Amino acid sequence: MPKHLFASFVVLVTILTTVSAQTSTSRILGRVVDSKQASVAGATVTVTNEATNVSQTQTTTEAGVFAFDSLPVGDYTVTVEQSGFKKFQQTGNHLEVNTPLSVEVVMEVGQVSEVVTVQGGAEQLQTANATLGNVVEQKAIETLPLNGRNPLTLLLLEPGVVQRSFGGAGSGIHVNGARDRAYNVTIDGIEAIESSVPNPVSNLYRINPDNVQEFKVTTNNATAEEGRNSGASISIATRSGTSEFHGTGFIFFRNDALNSNEWYANAQGGTKPVIRMGQYGFELGGPIKKDKTFFFGSWQYNRVDFTQPIDQTFGFPVVYTAEARAGIFRYFVPDQSNPLVIGGQTILRNSTLLVNPTTGALLVPLCATPTSVRCVRTYNVNAPGNNLTAKPLDAVTAGVIGNTPIPNNFVGAGDGLNTATFAWNPPTAVRGPAINVRVDHNFNENNSVFARYLFSDYNTLKGDPLNGRPQLYPTSPPFGEVFRRTSNLAIGWRRVINPRVVNEMTMGYGRFGFLFTQGEANPAWPDVPPFNLNTIDEPYINTPRTARWVTTPQILDNLSVVHGAHVFRGGINFRFYRHVDQRG
Repeated sequence: MPKHLFASFVVLVTILTTVSAQTSTSRILGRVVDSKQASVAGATVTVTNEATNVSQTQTTTEAGVFAFDSLPVGDYTVTVEQSGFKKFQQTGNHLEVNTPLSVEVVMEVGQVSEVVTVQGGAEQLQTANATLGNVVEQKAIETLPLNGRNPLTLLLLEPGVVQRSFGGAGSGIHVNGARDRAYNVTIDGIEAIESSVPNPVSNLYRINPDNVQEFKVTTNNATAEEGRNSGASISIATRSGTSEFHGTGFIFFRNDALNSNEWYANAQGGTKPVIRMGQYGFELGGPIKKDKTFFFGSWQYNRVDFTQPIDQTFGFPVVYTAEARAGIFRYFVPDQSNPLVIGGQTILRNSTLLVNPTTGALLVPLCATPTSVRCVRTYNVNAPGNNLTAKPLDAVTAGVIGNTPIPNNFVGAGDGLNTATFAWNPPTAVRGPAINVRVDHNFNENNSVFARYLFSDYNTLKGDPLNGRPQLYPTSPPFGEVFRRTSNLAIGWRRVINPRVVNEMTMGYGRFGFLFTQGEANPAWPDVPPFNLNTIDEPYINTPRTARWVTTPQILDNLSVVHGAHVFRGGINFRFYRHVDQRG
C-alpha cells in the first residue's frame, strides 16, 4: 500500500485518541511494509524496554499495522520478524510521555537469520497528533540550573509562556494569553495542582530532579486527554527502577556569605539579607526480582533560612518616637505668610523632612514663645494642666506600646515628629521532607502494575511573609506560620486482553492541606488585646487560624483496540473534589 495509507492511519489515530484519559504513559505505533510499500500482515513485532528488559509482542494486522499502548516512557528496541524477510531491529527508540512514537518499518527480502539493525531516537516530527508543546527530558532536568531544585520552573522557558512580575491575581504565568489560573498538572495521571489558586510552578508535591523521569508541556491544540484547561497542560512521569542498581546523594548549598548586599539596602545603610538554603537527600533504584519487579525511592529535606526587608512583605511598620512614648507630642507651626520650603516642598504640617532621616533629630528649632512660627511646638499630656485627674495611661495600651521598638528610620512612614518606622529584616525558616516511593511489577507479558506514593511537609516558620504576615518587630511573635502537608498516590494496572486490545487503569488521589496559624502563632494566644491602634502598628494580630484541605480521588481508564488499519482509543477520567475550609 502507498504511504498515504499510513498517513491516513496516523490521522485516524489522532482523531480517536481525543477521548482518552491523561496518564504518564505513551504508545508506540506503526506499519510494516516491504520494499514496494505493500503491507506485511502477520509479522511478529516485539518492543523491549531497554532499561528493564520487559517485552511486549503482537502481530501486525492485515494492513500491516501494530500499536503498543500504555507503555512506560523510556528507550525501546523494536524488533520485527516475518518469514521470507530479514529480521528488522531498531534500537534507541525514545518514547516520551503522552507523545506517541510512530515507527514505519520497511522489511528487506532475505533470511530471518539475517538482521537489519537501525538506530532510532526521538521522533523529530510529531505525526500522531497536532498538539503544540515540548517534552522536558531527564537530562535537561538534571543538568540545567534550577532555583530551589524545582523542575517545573523550566515551564517558563517554553514558547508562548510569559510571567508577570507584578499585579497578578493568580500565579502571574500566562500561556498564549490564557488566564493565569488555567492550568492542569498531573503526576502519573493523578491531579497535582492547587485547585483554589492554580500555579503550574508551585510544585505542590515537592518533586525534584532526582525523581522525575520527564514531563510534557502542552501549550496549544491539546487533545481531549490533556485539554482540561485553556492554558498549559503539564504531564509528569516519575522515575522507576531499572534492571541495574543505581543511586546518588546530593547537597544543594547557598549562603549569603557569597552574596553582595542588595542595592536598595546598601543605599539605605541596611544590613545584608540572610539567604541560607540547604537541600540534601538521596535517590536509589534497582531490581527486586530480575526482569520482574523494580523499585525506586528518593528523600529530600529542605532547610532554608532567610531574611527579607520588612517593607517588602508588610510595608514600613509605624511606631511612636521616644518623645511621644513619654507623652510629649510635637507639631509644626507654619508661617502662612512666609512658608518653610525644604527640598522644593512647602511644609505646612508635620513632615519627615523636618527631622534627620536616620536619627530623628529636629532640623528646625523648638518654638521659643507661644507666638513663634516656623518652629516645632510640644504638648505634654502628662503635664498637671493637661491631665487634671492625674490618670495614668491604660495598662494594656501601655503594654502594647512598650512592646514596640524605638524608630530607626524617619523616612519610610509616619509624620517624623511623633511617629516613624522601624526598618529591619525579619527572619523566616522553611523546613520539611519530601519522600517518593515507587514499585513496578510485571506478572507476565499481559499484566503489569505500579504503585507510587509522594509525601511532603513544607512548613514556613517564624513568619508568613508570602501572605504579608511576617514577624513585625525583633521582640514580637510572628503574625503567622504556614504548615503545608501533601500526599499523592497512583496505582496503575496495564492489561493486555488480547494482542489487539489493551486496557490501562490508574487510580489514586491527590491531597493537600494548608494551615495558616495567623494570630495563633503568638504563644500568648488567645490572651491578646481585642483592639487595634490607629496611629501605630501593634505587635500582634487577633485573628485566629484558617485552614484548607482539598482531597481529589481519581479513576482513569483507557482502552485501545487495533483493527485493520485503525487504532481506536477511548477512556474516562473521573475526579471527585472534596474541599474543606476552616475560617476563624
